[in-house]
Amino acid sequence: MKSQYVVFDRQGVVSAGTEDVSLENLSPWEVVVKNEASLVSAGTELAGLHNLEGATVYPSRSGYASIGRLLAVGEAVRDFKVGDRVFYAGKHCQVSRFLHGQDHQWGRLYPVPESLSSIDAVFVCLAEIAMIAPVLSGADLNDTVAVFGLGLVGNLCGQIYRNMGARVIGLDPVRQRCDLAVQCGIETVLSVPAEEQVSAVKKITADTGAQITVDAAGHPSVALNCVAATAMFGKTVLLGSPRAKVTGDLTALLHDIFIRGITLRGAHMWQLPSHDLRGAKKTVSWGYRAMFDWMLSGKLKVSPLRSHTAKLSDAAEVYRGLAESRDRYWGVVFEY
Repeated sequence: MKSQYVVFDRQGVVSAGTEDVSLENLSPWEVVVKNEASLVSAGTELAGLHNLEGATVYPSRSGYASIGRLLAVGEAVRDFKVGDRVFYAGKHCQVSRFLHGQDHQWGRLYPVPESLSSIDAVFVCLAEIAMIAPVLSGADLNDTVAVFGLGLVGNLCGQIYRNMGARVIGLDPVRQRCDLAVQCGIETVLSVPAEEQVSAVKKITADTGAQITVDAAGHPSVALNCVAATAMFGKTVLLGSPRAKVTGDLTALLHDIFIRGITLRGAHMWQLPSHDLRGAKKTVSWGYRAMFDWMLSGKLKVSPLRSHTAKLSDAAEVYRGLAESRDRYWGVVFEY
Protein backbone atom coordinates (compact mmCIF):
# COMPACT_ATOMS: atom_id res chain seq x y z
CA MET A 1 0.00 0.00 0.00
CA LYS A 2 1.38 3.40 -1.01
CA SER A 3 1.81 5.94 1.78
CA GLN A 4 2.88 9.57 1.61
CA TYR A 5 4.82 11.02 4.55
CA VAL A 6 6.54 14.19 5.78
CA VAL A 7 10.34 14.21 6.04
CA PHE A 8 12.92 16.74 7.20
CA ASP A 9 15.53 16.19 4.49
CA ARG A 10 18.14 18.37 6.13
CA GLN A 11 18.21 21.26 8.56
CA GLY A 12 15.37 23.65 7.70
CA VAL A 13 14.20 21.67 4.64
CA VAL A 14 10.81 19.89 4.54
CA SER A 15 9.37 17.69 1.81
CA ALA A 16 6.88 14.85 1.27
CA GLY A 17 8.03 11.34 0.36
CA THR A 18 6.26 8.13 -0.66
CA GLU A 19 6.81 4.55 0.51
CA ASP A 20 5.18 1.11 0.30
CA VAL A 21 3.64 -0.16 3.55
CA SER A 22 2.84 -3.88 3.72
CA LEU A 23 -0.07 -5.33 5.69
CA GLU A 24 1.66 -8.71 5.88
CA ASN A 25 4.43 -10.34 7.92
CA LEU A 26 3.66 -8.36 11.05
CA SER A 27 5.58 -9.06 14.25
CA PRO A 28 3.33 -10.25 17.13
CA TRP A 29 2.76 -6.77 18.60
CA GLU A 30 2.82 -4.83 15.35
CA VAL A 31 -0.20 -3.11 13.80
CA VAL A 32 -0.92 -1.18 10.60
CA VAL A 33 -2.84 2.10 10.95
CA LYS A 34 -4.50 4.15 8.22
CA ASN A 35 -4.40 7.70 9.50
CA GLU A 36 -7.32 10.11 9.52
CA ALA A 37 -5.43 13.09 10.94
CA SER A 38 -2.22 14.11 12.69
CA LEU A 39 -1.36 17.21 14.70
CA VAL A 40 1.79 19.28 14.28
CA SER A 41 3.47 19.98 17.62
CA ALA A 42 5.08 23.26 16.63
CA GLY A 43 7.58 23.63 19.48
CA THR A 44 9.00 20.13 19.37
CA GLU A 45 8.89 19.76 15.59
CA LEU A 46 10.39 23.14 14.75
CA ALA A 47 13.17 22.39 17.24
CA GLY A 48 13.82 19.15 15.33
CA LEU A 49 13.56 20.76 11.91
CA HIS A 50 16.10 23.44 12.80
CA ASN A 51 18.19 21.17 15.06
CA LEU A 52 17.88 23.54 18.02
CA GLU A 53 19.01 20.86 20.46
CA GLY A 54 21.76 19.50 18.22
CA ALA A 55 20.35 15.95 18.26
CA THR A 56 18.42 15.67 14.96
CA VAL A 57 19.75 13.11 12.51
CA TYR A 58 18.67 13.86 8.94
CA PRO A 59 16.66 12.75 7.10
CA SER A 60 14.16 12.77 9.97
CA ARG A 61 10.50 11.71 10.14
CA SER A 62 8.40 13.94 12.38
CA GLY A 63 5.12 13.81 14.30
CA TYR A 64 3.82 12.09 17.43
CA ALA A 65 0.04 12.67 17.48
CA SER A 66 -2.14 10.70 15.04
CA ILE A 67 -5.69 9.36 14.84
CA GLY A 68 -6.42 6.41 12.58
CA ARG A 69 -8.05 3.00 12.07
CA LEU A 70 -6.40 -0.37 12.31
CA LEU A 71 -6.00 -2.20 9.02
CA ALA A 72 -4.11 -5.17 10.47
CA VAL A 73 -2.96 -6.41 13.90
CA GLY A 74 -0.29 -8.85 15.01
CA GLU A 75 -1.20 -12.12 16.72
CA ALA A 76 -0.24 -10.90 20.21
CA VAL A 77 -2.53 -7.85 20.10
CA ARG A 78 -5.63 -8.71 22.12
CA ASP A 79 -6.88 -5.30 23.30
CA PHE A 80 -7.54 -3.95 19.78
CA LYS A 81 -8.92 -5.40 16.55
CA VAL A 82 -9.08 -4.47 12.87
CA GLY A 83 -11.38 -1.49 12.37
CA ASP A 84 -10.79 0.06 15.79
CA ARG A 85 -10.18 3.80 15.93
CA VAL A 86 -7.03 4.70 17.83
CA PHE A 87 -4.75 7.50 18.93
CA TYR A 88 -1.02 6.78 18.85
CA ALA A 89 2.34 8.50 18.52
CA GLY A 90 2.27 8.25 14.77
CA LYS A 91 4.35 10.18 12.30
CA HIS A 92 2.78 12.45 9.68
CA CYS A 93 1.90 9.85 7.08
CA GLN A 94 -1.05 8.16 5.39
CA VAL A 95 -0.36 4.59 6.52
CA SER A 96 1.98 3.40 9.25
CA ARG A 97 3.27 0.21 10.82
CA PHE A 98 3.47 0.66 14.58
CA LEU A 99 4.67 -1.44 17.51
CA HIS A 100 2.02 -1.59 20.22
CA GLY A 101 2.38 -2.91 23.79
CA GLN A 102 5.50 -1.03 24.82
CA ASP A 103 5.95 0.28 28.35
CA HIS A 104 5.74 3.98 27.49
CA GLN A 105 3.02 6.17 26.04
CA TRP A 106 4.68 6.63 22.64
CA GLY A 107 4.63 2.87 22.21
CA ARG A 108 0.94 2.16 22.75
CA LEU A 109 -2.47 2.53 21.12
CA TYR A 110 -5.34 4.30 22.87
CA PRO A 111 -9.05 4.06 21.93
CA VAL A 112 -10.81 7.10 20.43
CA PRO A 113 -14.57 7.79 20.70
CA GLU A 114 -16.37 7.32 17.40
CA SER A 115 -18.47 10.46 17.94
CA LEU A 116 -15.47 12.81 18.13
CA SER A 117 -14.13 14.28 14.89
CA SER A 118 -10.55 13.33 14.08
CA ILE A 119 -9.45 16.95 13.65
CA ASP A 120 -10.59 17.64 17.23
CA ALA A 121 -9.63 14.31 18.80
CA VAL A 122 -6.02 14.62 17.66
CA PHE A 123 -5.52 17.50 20.14
CA VAL A 124 -5.73 14.94 22.95
CA CYS A 125 -1.95 14.55 22.84
CA LEU A 126 -1.33 18.20 23.76
CA ALA A 127 -4.18 18.07 26.28
CA GLU A 128 -2.53 15.11 28.01
CA ILE A 129 0.77 17.00 28.04
CA ALA A 130 -1.00 20.07 29.47
CA MET A 131 -2.82 18.13 32.18
CA ILE A 132 0.44 16.95 33.77
CA ALA A 133 0.86 20.32 35.52
CA PRO A 134 -2.60 20.26 37.17
CA VAL A 135 -2.27 16.57 38.03
CA LEU A 136 1.10 17.06 39.76
CA SER A 137 0.43 20.39 41.42
CA GLY A 138 -3.20 19.89 42.39
CA ALA A 139 -5.46 22.90 42.82
CA ASP A 140 -7.78 23.66 45.70
CA LEU A 141 -11.10 25.39 45.02
CA ASN A 142 -10.57 29.01 43.98
CA ASP A 143 -6.79 28.78 44.07
CA THR A 144 -5.22 31.39 41.81
CA VAL A 145 -3.21 29.77 39.03
CA ALA A 146 -1.14 31.95 36.70
CA VAL A 147 -0.26 30.28 33.40
CA PHE A 148 2.62 32.03 31.64
CA GLY A 149 2.49 31.37 27.89
CA LEU A 150 -0.78 30.79 26.05
CA GLY A 151 0.32 28.66 23.14
CA LEU A 152 -1.64 25.46 22.59
CA VAL A 153 -0.30 23.69 25.68
CA GLY A 154 -0.66 26.75 27.91
CA ASN A 155 -4.20 27.36 26.69
CA LEU A 156 -5.21 23.76 27.38
CA CYS A 157 -3.46 23.84 30.75
CA GLY A 158 -5.44 26.92 31.74
CA GLN A 159 -8.70 25.29 30.67
CA ILE A 160 -7.93 22.19 32.74
CA TYR A 161 -7.09 24.19 35.87
CA ARG A 162 -10.33 26.12 35.38
CA ASN A 163 -12.27 22.86 35.15
CA MET A 164 -10.67 21.82 38.44
CA GLY A 165 -12.12 24.88 40.18
CA ALA A 166 -9.14 27.24 40.06
CA ARG A 167 -9.19 30.94 39.30
CA VAL A 168 -6.95 31.11 36.22
CA ILE A 169 -4.87 34.05 35.04
CA GLY A 170 -3.41 33.61 31.55
CA LEU A 171 -0.44 35.73 30.45
CA ASP A 172 1.15 36.16 27.05
CA PRO A 173 2.71 39.17 25.27
CA VAL A 174 1.02 38.09 22.02
CA ARG A 175 -2.48 39.56 21.78
CA GLN A 176 -3.76 36.90 19.35
CA ARG A 177 -2.98 34.12 21.85
CA CYS A 178 -4.77 36.03 24.59
CA ASP A 179 -7.85 36.49 22.40
CA LEU A 180 -7.80 32.77 21.67
CA ALA A 181 -7.66 31.99 25.38
CA VAL A 182 -10.74 34.13 25.97
CA GLN A 183 -12.56 32.21 23.21
CA CYS A 184 -11.71 29.02 25.09
CA GLY A 185 -13.23 30.29 28.33
CA ILE A 186 -10.22 31.61 30.24
CA GLU A 187 -11.78 34.76 31.68
CA THR A 188 -8.78 36.62 33.10
CA VAL A 189 -6.17 37.12 30.38
CA LEU A 190 -3.34 39.65 30.46
CA SER A 191 -1.50 40.64 27.30
CA VAL A 192 1.52 42.36 28.80
CA PRO A 193 5.24 42.26 27.97
CA ALA A 194 7.43 39.85 29.90
CA GLU A 195 8.96 42.57 32.07
CA GLU A 196 5.50 43.59 33.33
CA GLN A 197 4.05 40.13 33.98
CA VAL A 198 5.12 39.72 37.61
CA SER A 199 3.73 43.10 38.65
CA ALA A 200 0.52 42.34 36.72
CA VAL A 201 0.00 39.11 38.68
CA LYS A 202 0.83 40.83 41.96
CA LYS A 203 -1.67 43.62 41.20
CA ILE A 204 -4.52 41.25 40.43
CA THR A 205 -3.80 39.15 43.55
CA ALA A 206 -3.54 42.03 46.04
CA ASP A 207 0.25 41.67 46.02
CA THR A 208 0.26 38.08 47.33
CA GLY A 209 1.02 36.31 44.04
CA ALA A 210 -0.57 33.13 42.69
CA GLN A 211 -0.74 29.89 44.66
CA ILE A 212 0.42 28.07 41.52
CA THR A 213 2.40 29.46 38.59
CA VAL A 214 3.07 27.50 35.41
CA ASP A 215 5.78 28.08 32.82
CA ALA A 216 4.02 26.83 29.68
CA ALA A 217 6.39 28.67 27.35
CA GLY A 218 9.47 26.57 28.03
CA HIS A 219 11.80 29.55 28.40
CA PRO A 220 14.05 30.00 31.46
CA SER A 221 13.29 33.72 31.66
CA VAL A 222 9.59 32.85 31.91
CA ALA A 223 10.37 30.41 34.71
CA LEU A 224 12.10 33.24 36.57
CA ASN A 225 8.94 35.33 36.26
CA CYS A 226 6.90 32.38 37.51
CA VAL A 227 8.95 32.06 40.69
CA ALA A 228 8.74 35.80 41.33
CA ALA A 229 4.95 35.76 40.85
CA THR A 230 4.35 32.77 43.16
CA ALA A 231 2.78 33.32 46.56
CA MET A 232 4.61 32.31 49.72
CA PHE A 233 4.55 28.53 50.15
CA GLY A 234 3.14 28.24 46.61
CA LYS A 235 4.22 26.09 43.69
CA THR A 236 5.99 26.82 40.41
CA VAL A 237 5.54 24.18 37.70
CA LEU A 238 7.79 23.80 34.66
CA LEU A 239 5.50 22.50 31.90
CA GLY A 240 7.30 23.71 28.78
CA SER A 241 10.63 22.24 27.68
CA PRO A 242 13.43 24.75 28.48
CA ARG A 243 15.61 25.18 25.40
CA ALA A 244 17.01 28.72 25.37
CA LYS A 245 20.13 29.80 27.25
CA VAL A 246 19.66 32.51 29.88
CA THR A 247 22.26 34.09 32.13
CA GLY A 248 21.36 35.39 35.56
CA ASP A 249 21.94 35.28 39.30
CA LEU A 250 21.24 31.68 40.30
CA THR A 251 21.92 32.43 43.97
CA ALA A 252 19.17 35.07 44.06
CA LEU A 253 16.71 32.65 42.43
CA LEU A 254 17.49 29.82 44.84
CA HIS A 255 17.39 32.17 47.81
CA ASP A 256 13.93 33.38 46.76
CA ILE A 257 12.69 29.79 46.47
CA PHE A 258 14.28 28.94 49.82
CA ILE A 259 13.16 31.92 51.87
CA ARG A 260 9.54 31.90 50.62
CA GLY A 261 9.11 28.11 50.79
CA ILE A 262 8.27 27.68 47.12
CA THR A 263 7.99 24.22 45.60
CA LEU A 264 9.57 23.92 42.14
CA ARG A 265 8.22 20.96 40.14
CA GLY A 266 8.99 19.59 36.69
CA ALA A 267 5.97 18.39 34.69
CA HIS A 268 7.33 16.44 31.75
CA MET A 269 4.69 14.31 30.01
CA TRP A 270 6.32 10.94 30.80
CA GLN A 271 5.50 10.98 34.53
CA LEU A 272 2.44 8.70 34.53
CA PRO A 273 2.23 4.96 33.84
CA SER A 274 1.50 4.39 30.16
CA HIS A 275 -1.51 2.12 30.68
CA ASP A 276 -4.06 1.05 33.26
CA LEU A 277 -2.49 -0.77 36.23
CA ARG A 278 -4.05 -2.26 39.33
CA GLY A 279 -3.92 0.31 42.12
CA ALA A 280 -2.91 3.19 39.84
CA LYS A 281 -5.63 5.72 39.11
CA LYS A 282 -3.62 8.38 37.31
CA THR A 283 -2.30 6.81 34.12
CA VAL A 284 -1.93 7.97 30.53
CA SER A 285 -4.97 5.88 29.59
CA TRP A 286 -6.97 7.58 32.34
CA GLY A 287 -5.79 10.98 31.11
CA TYR A 288 -6.81 10.35 27.51
CA ARG A 289 -10.25 9.14 28.60
CA ALA A 290 -10.73 12.26 30.73
CA MET A 291 -9.62 14.61 27.96
CA PHE A 292 -11.87 12.90 25.38
CA ASP A 293 -14.82 13.13 27.79
CA TRP A 294 -14.22 16.84 28.30
CA MET A 295 -13.95 17.42 24.55
CA LEU A 296 -17.27 15.63 23.99
CA SER A 297 -18.98 17.58 26.78
CA GLY A 298 -17.60 20.93 25.67
CA LYS A 299 -15.60 21.44 28.87
CA LEU A 300 -12.37 21.39 26.87
CA LYS A 301 -12.49 23.58 23.78
CA VAL A 302 -10.08 22.58 21.03
CA SER A 303 -11.65 23.80 17.78
CA PRO A 304 -10.39 27.40 18.28
CA LEU A 305 -6.88 25.98 18.65
CA ARG A 306 -6.91 24.75 15.05
CA SER A 307 -5.80 27.50 12.69
CA HIS A 308 -5.38 25.29 9.61
CA THR A 309 -6.08 21.88 8.19
CA ALA A 310 -3.64 20.87 5.48
CA LYS A 311 -2.51 18.10 3.16
CA LEU A 312 0.94 16.53 3.32
CA SER A 313 1.81 18.24 0.06
CA ASP A 314 1.48 21.54 1.96
CA ALA A 315 4.06 20.51 4.58
CA ALA A 316 6.80 22.98 3.62
CA GLU A 317 4.33 25.87 3.74
CA VAL A 318 2.93 24.66 7.07
CA TYR A 319 6.27 24.57 8.88
CA ARG A 320 7.31 27.90 7.36
CA GLY A 321 4.05 29.45 8.56
CA LEU A 322 4.46 28.05 12.08
CA ALA A 323 7.97 29.49 12.26
CA GLU A 324 7.45 32.85 10.55
CA SER A 325 3.73 33.73 10.73
CA ARG A 326 2.67 32.89 14.26
CA ASP A 327 -0.18 35.39 14.12
CA ARG A 328 -1.81 33.22 11.42
CA TYR A 329 -0.49 29.71 12.16
CA TRP A 330 -0.79 28.16 15.62
CA GLY A 331 -2.48 24.75 15.41
CA VAL A 332 -2.15 22.76 12.19
CA VAL A 333 -3.76 19.38 11.52
CA PHE A 334 -2.85 17.22 8.53
CA GLU A 335 -5.90 15.41 7.11
CA TYR A 336 -5.63 12.20 5.11
